[in-house]
Amino acid sequence: MTQPDYKAMSDKDLLAYVRSHPEDTEAFHTYMDRLAARLGVVCTTEEEIQAELSKRINKSH
Repeated sequence: MTQPDYKAMSDKDLLAYVRSHPEDTEAFHTYMDRLAARLGVVCTTEEEIQAELSKRINKSH
């Protein structure tokens, strides 16, 4: 199976991929790295990451 190119995906496409492939930790970390690169998002624990991701997933609906 070919590995998807996460860096070539838009934020929206990568989020959709993460939602449909929750076992793909590399995709999740790539998405979280993108979030962290934006101003105002600092996650230092797994709990904070999960909370931030949940908040952003719910906000995008």
